[in-house]
Amino acid sequence: MLRLIMVLTVLSLCPPSARAADAWCGPHPEEVLRFKWLPKGGVESQAGSVQIEDIKNGKIIQVLDNVENYRADSESLTSRDFDNDGCGDLVVTSAVAAIGNETSSVFLYDRTRRRFVFNKQLSDIGGIDIDPRNPNCVTGSWKGGADDMYAATHCWRKGKLVLQNEYSQTTRLDEEGNVACYEKIETTYVRGQKKIRKRCTKDSD
Repeated sequence: MLRLIMVLTVLSLCPPSARAADAWCGPHPEEVLRFKWLPKGGVESQAGSVQIEDIKNGKIIQVLDNVENYRADSESLTSRDFDNDGCGDLVVTSAVAAIGNETSSVFLYDRTRRRFVFNKQLSDIGGIDIDPRNPNCVTGSWKGGADDMYAATHCWRKGKLVLQNEYSQTTRLDEEGNVACYEKIETTYVRGQKKIRKRCTKDSD
């Protein structure tokens, strides 16, 4: 009896990853879960639900309701590691504007609960992508016109997504309506300090 108690105590002290490895966070997640698009009303629609199935046994492990899927198919439901924790997160393209601006709904994978949870902060970043220079950061970009644009980088710090830098370009016109210059503003945030650099150039980025 004493031996059994000691074994249970040791197991309780082990982290979840040590007790049961999560295959979704392993080297072959494509063999673990399947995302299936369920259009509302059973017809082709951009509104609906995402059904998440265990590929091995076909069991439905979660259903995400009230999701907007611009492409209205299962093939476009992809996973990417947006919080750099080693587990794939679900991203659904919710809208694409004529100018090219894209918005997405991001659901972070909760390893402890083994569930996908909607993350508003990431979903609010237009044109979201993983920073190719630093996987601990995500980038976003947005067009305001032919030459006007905005971009930003957010990075994870102690479990929180923090704004690292911003960049914007705005077309400035003279009194006759001609392009005077392109105003470029670079803003960086370091240790609580905000630094801004402004310049107006004749060339557009």
